[in-house]
This record gives sequence, C-alpha cells and structure tokens, in this order.
Amino acid sequence: MNNPILEARGISKSFGTIKALDNVDFFLEKGIIHGLLGENGAGKSSLMNILSGIYLPEKGIIKIDGMLVNRLNPDLASSFGIGMVHQEFRLIDSFSIKDNLTLSKSNIYKNDFDEAFAKYSDIFALNLNFMTPVSELSVGEKQKVEIMKLIFNNSSIMLLDEPTAVLTPQETVQLKISLETLSQEDEKTIVLITHKLKEIKDFTEKIYVMKNGKMVAKNLDTKTVSDKQLIELMMGEIKTSKFDKNNSKGDTKLEAIDITFTNEQNIKTLQNVSLDIKAGEVLGVAGVSGNGQVELANIICGIIKDFDGRVIVKTKDVTGKGVKSRKKLNLSYIPENRLGVGLAPGVSVLDNSAIKEYFKASYGPHLSKNVLLNSLNDLINKFSIKAPDIKAEISTLSGGNMQKLLMGRELISNPDVIIAAQPTRGLDVSAVNSIHNLIINQRDKGSAILLISEDLDELFKLSDRLIVMYEGKVVTEVETELATIENIGFAMAGINE
Repeated sequence: MNNPILEARGISKSFGTIKALDNVDFFLEKGIIHGLLGENGAGKSSLMNILSGIYLPEKGIIKIDGMLVNRLNPDLASSFGIGMVHQEFRLIDSFSIKDNLTLSKSNIYKNDFDEAFAKYSDIFALNLNFMTPVSELSVGEKQKVEIMKLIFNNSSIMLLDEPTAVLTPQETVQLKISLETLSQEDEKTIVLITHKLKEIKDFTEKIYVMKNGKMVAKNLDTKTVSDKQLIELMMGEIKTSKFDKNNSKGDTKLEAIDITFTNEQNIKTLQNVSLDIKAGEVLGVAGVSGNGQVELANIICGIIKDFDGRVIVKTKDVTGKGVKSRKKLNLSYIPENRLGVGLAPGVSVLDNSAIKEYFKASYGPHLSKNVLLNSLNDLINKFSIKAPDIKAEISTLSGGNMQKLLMGRELISNPDVIIAAQPTRGLDVSAVNSIHNLIINQRDKGSAILLISEDLDELFKLSDRLIVMYEGKVVTEVETELATIENIGFAMAGINE
C-alpha cells in the first residue's frame, strides 16, 4: 500500500482485565470504501473510538497523511478530517437541516451553503428544503443528513457504523451509489462497519476482519474474497441453518383487532391495525423504525393499556389489562431494547436470569440462593450462554450472550405466544444463527410468534406470513413465499407498486 491517508500500527487498548485491542494494524487508502467486519466484542468499536479520538491507545502509533499524531482527541480528530456517524442519531430535532449542517465552527460551506446543499442533496437524493425541521424527516432522511454533516464539517475520512440498519432496500441501494460518488468524485475515504456480509461485498473495495481484539485479515480484495472465507476469519466454520416452513398450524393464539393509538404528543401512531397468529406460525412485521411497531408490541404485551381496539390472547379478551394478565396466559416478550427493558442494567447476571421467578406467587419477593442458581444453570445449559462470572453486572456479557439470556429466560417456560422485537439487532453471525434456531424451535413446539424486524433477510428466512407497517398502518399482508424484497421494500417506503 502506497502512502495511506491513515496509518494505525500496534494499537492496543484494555478495559480492566479485558484486552479490547491487541497490537492492531489498520490502514486506509484515499478515495477507497473499506469494510470492517468482526463479531460483537471483536474490537471494531474500540478501534473506531480510538481513530475518532474518544479513547487513547495504550500502545501504538497513528499517522494521518504521514504525520505522527499523539494524544488524539475528538476535536483534534475532527481537525484532521476524521468524522464518525454513530448508530444513534446525533441531530437536534428542533433545528432545521441547515442549522444541523452548519453547527460546526470549522464549517467550510457557510458562505456558499445553497450551492453545496444542492450538490450533496442531489448525490444523496434528498429532495427537501434545507429549512425543514429535522423532526419532520423520516429515519432514512435523518441518516442522509448525518452523513452530510461529515461533509459539511470537511471530513475526508468518514467512519460509518451500521449505516444501513434503518434503511429500506431501495434506500440502501441509493446509499451505495451516494458513497461511491463521494469516494470517486470527492476522494472521500470511507469505512463501513456492518455485520451484513452482502453489504460489505456490495459497498466496499477492501475488507479488514477483526477477531478477539486482533486484526486477523488486512486489505482483502472484496472482488476475490468469498463469504465463506469472511465468516471463517471472523469466527471459524459456522453452519447456518435452513428452515422449512411449518405446514401444520393450530388454533389462533393471538388477535389484534382494529388497534388505534394516539401518543402523548397527540400523534396517531397506530391506525386500525389488525392481525392474527396461529399456533406454530411466525408472522413477520416489516417496516422502517418509527412506523408504529414499538407501540403495537407494547399494546399486545400490556405495557400500553389506553388504546382503541381489542387484544385477544388464547381466546381471552385482555383489552385494557396489564402485563400480568398476558403472563398468566403464557405470553412472553423479547423487547428491542435488551439492556434497559428486557434486562436490568447494573444488576448481576444471576439476578437478571431469575427476574420472572420473582413474580411467581409461590416465591413472593424473596428467593432462595438455590432457586436463583438452579434457574441460571438451567438457562446456561439449555441455551449455551457464556457467563464466566454470574455475579458480575449483566453488561459484562457480550451482546449475543445477553440476548440468549433474555430469550432463554422468556422461552424456558415454553410460551404459547411470543412477541420478539429486533431479536438479532447488532449481533454477529454466530449469535444470529443461535437466535434463529431458538425462534424456529419454539415455532415447531406450537408457539405463535410475532417477529418484528428491520432485517428483511431475517423476516424472509423465518416468517410464514409478512405484514408491512407504514405510518401506523398495515399496508401489505402476504405469504412470505409470494413476496419479493423489492415489493416489500416499496411498501416500507409507502409506495404502491
């Protein structure tokens, strides 16, 4: 590699006894789209946080344009042209697009904003007035503005963390075109961090792979490396499962009838939503985040009780009743916010494993140590959970093991109805495969499963039927075998084809 725009050598970083980065080398070529792959906990985020100045390395050197940089901080990283788009948007909703783009003191486009905005709006297919408040933008539009912020801050090195996670298939294709234009015409250097192999192959020219804090592959040619090679580099040989559809469905276990909900801001987030799921069936819910999926899940699970319509669980009308009424009918909920809603932060692995036991009348609010240990050991054995220290805070587990603990805790009672929201978000290939097997195993045991996911590949793989939600409505319902990615994608964008 000749004269890399960024050169990181021998980077090491530890957090307590955990070696997050171990003698890592990483190089970026100017005007190239690079991919960074690795399991959860492989060190990708730690490396990006060092490059963007959030963390200081314990060992190693960083050169930018051949210049040795010591004690890099966020302001200094920005001055060297390094910018990062995180998974969580960092826009100010009450500000206009223009205000968000021109907040930086170093902004080079303030004097010719109109011209620059027109240019990059065209590149990103952002057909909006720059005075539009960010609060009025769709999730996909917000993602585009986040990336444009880097451009308007004169970032020449752009670090993008899971940028397609919230996009429709059509928006993903458009983003690919936009990033290629930026790399070719503006010579932007781009790093794409994603767990989606297809996008790594579609978007990038060079690929780096991390495992256990080490860089195990560098500067791979995207055109010649195979998916199998990438997976084996990340985690060894993984056998992914192929699932047959279940043709023996039972009685209806869950019904939502004409659900309408208006939130505290007086916005109608659900409008006459109806669905039904039979025993042994997976109903997939597709849709870009923010189109009513969270509210629907919370209504079905009893978290939201004030709404119009009816919820029927196992022929019992539970409308207006709370969470306990669903639990008594053997309904389990795997929320999308695994740490905070599903699992209690700051609480031990042991206590999190036995949360459901606390609600059992036979035990009351106090549980014996043996009950706790038996509950956790049962989960560890049945669901292959890696928990080296059961007394440690739950946050010490990897994302995959946290999710397996959450799912195991909810599935061990063999529930009749399961609401699973984004069950594999942010997980690596191995963890995803484990979660998929758990879902299908429960389907085969006769559970009725509502699967809410933004990953269309996941929905097509696991679901018997699909519905698409847009602006709080069910706009499409189809047997999965009859659906196409393209048609579902259009429906997610509110386009009738």
